[in-house]
Amino acid sequence: MENGEMESELQENNVSKESTSVEEGRALTKRERRLLAKKKKFEERIKKGKNEEIKKWGIRTLILIAVVLGVYKLWQWMNTPQGNGNTSEILNVRSDDWVKGDSSAKVTLIEYADFECPACAQYLDILNQLGEEYKSDLRIVYRHFPLPQHTKAIDTAKAAEAAGLQGKFWEMNSLLYEKQDGWIEEGNIKERLIEYAKEIGLEEEKFIEDYNSDEIGESIKQDEADALTLRVNQTPTFFINGKKVISNNGYGDLRKAVEDALVTSN
Repeated sequence: MENGEMESELQENNVSKESTSVEEGRALTKRERRLLAKKKKFEERIKKGKNEEIKKWGIRTLILIAVVLGVYKLWQWMNTPQGNGNTSEILNVRSDDWVKGDSSAKVTLIEYADFECPACAQYLDILNQLGEEYKSDLRIVYRHFPLPQHTKAIDTAKAAEAAGLQGKFWEMNSLLYEKQDGWIEEGNIKERLIEYAKEIGLEEEKFIEDYNSDEIGESIKQDEADALTLRVNQTPTFFINGKKVISNNGYGDLRKAVEDALVTSN
């Protein structure tokens, strides 16, 4: 409604108020009835507008609550392993795991990682430091979780697995992270990985054969499937004695989690 029309209608409403103050029993004039009808229509329009505004805010509030609850449920889902009875078995150390540390250690740290992940490279020194600090109490397990956006994650995982078959998994692990900036933009990654294999003293032909084997490919896929069962959604992700650890503060968070696990294991 234009401002002029609104003012005119309000004036008419005022007139109608005056008209209704006449003596009781007198019949309203045609003009007075018209003004009263307009007044009633105007009041109903205002009331309807208020109701619609309240309804809009109610809907917006419900949508906001639903979004907040949805985000919370998603966070809870991602940070809670599936309760299908398989998670405890997955978080046990397997015979084909790559393990560093004392086999009788009280604390087991399992890392799901991706060699192309910059954050994983930053944790290399942190894990080495923890391994030195808790030599007899901590063992570290490395498992693969190649992220789909990383085009060289599977190739480098295969290289580490192939190196492991010649007893040099951890040497290749360290080399890949230490030289990540050098190979991450490499066009022919396989040739670069063969160079790394020779650098750490691997037999080249066996390395290439193992690198291309179906067995290694299946092993990486199994790690990935297990990670998805555990609802891993980023790298690195850590589990300490079967419990997922939030490690936003790096060394401090992991060290506290190790200390807590030591206390509960005693």
